Amino acid sequence: MRKMLRGILILIAILWAIPAWSAQPEIVPTPDFLLSAPTNVSKDLRLEADVSYVGEADFTGGLGRVKVLRTTLSADYSIFRLSYGLSHFMWKDGGASTFSTDATTPWDNLHDVTLQARLLNNKLTDKWRYWVNGELSSSFEEDFPGAVGVGFDGGVAYDFWNGWMLGVSAKTIAVSALSDDLFGELELGLALAVSQRALRETLKSLGLFTGAADGTEKIGFSVALSGAEKTYRLSSNSPVRKNGYLGLVRSKAGAYLDYSPNDKWTFSVGPEYHYSRKYKLYDSSGKLHSSHRLDSAWGGYARVLLKF
Repeated sequence: MRKMLRGILILIAILWAIPAWSAQPEIVPTPDFLLSAPTNVSKDLRLEADVSYVGEADFTGGLGRVKVLRTTLSADYSIFRLSYGLSHFMWKDGGASTFSTDATTPWDNLHDVTLQARLLNNKLTDKWRYWVNGELSSSFEEDFPGAVGVGFDGGVAYDFWNGWMLGVSAKTIAVSALSDDLFGELELGLALAVSQRALRETLKSLGLFTGAADGTEKIGFSVALSGAEKTYRLSSNSPVRKNGYLGLVRSKAGAYLDYSPNDKWTFSVGPEYHYSRKYKLYDSSGKLHSSHRLDSAWGGYARVLLKF
């Protein structure tokens, strides 16, 4: 916990030392490449809806199964981004045996509300760029505001070959320091992404398209690896830990296609593989109570982005 707080202080010092952002060419956001919001400061309004699905998986020891459907709605304007996420859990046999409860299900839905503000968006050279966002979040089962966190997200990207970008991104959100066991949110990501224009030019340079191929100028591609832990406040009548906390831990690998038929619309879709998964329960003071490991599972992701 002390190490994380020290890291946040160092990040704040860096923010004061780096000059303000300047306008940059657009990098189309791709899943997990920009854990932060789209980094371009713009007067355009962006509306985004995405859905992800994680297939049914066993808890270690065979004590129940669960699958998850998550939907997120976001609005992006100027330097601000507001988003709401709903994760719906579908339990087999209620999940009661896993968490030693007589309730039908340990929990059904988890909610999170996030407000981001872009602080930095700069180029270091023609090849390097970086971005940093401030973030305020609220994560809960039933009772708003639940687990309230404050922190930063951002990253560094390198154009290593004619528009092919390699990016490293990170997020750290701290909730109230109730116990050294509990932290709000941590996420690290590594991704390779290519824009529509760069992908088309690469295919042409390789001789795959000697002429104009319909649609190739509208397709982008990315692959990503990420690991994350996110904390939610459980309800006051939770059957597993009243007024306690739930930490969701996962690692994920995915491959995504982006399709932009025009300047207003972007559609993204791709398979994902979720592994190294845990559900961690904390008491009301933030002390770790138990940890439950989940098997790996396949899933998928889809997104619609509208720019006005």
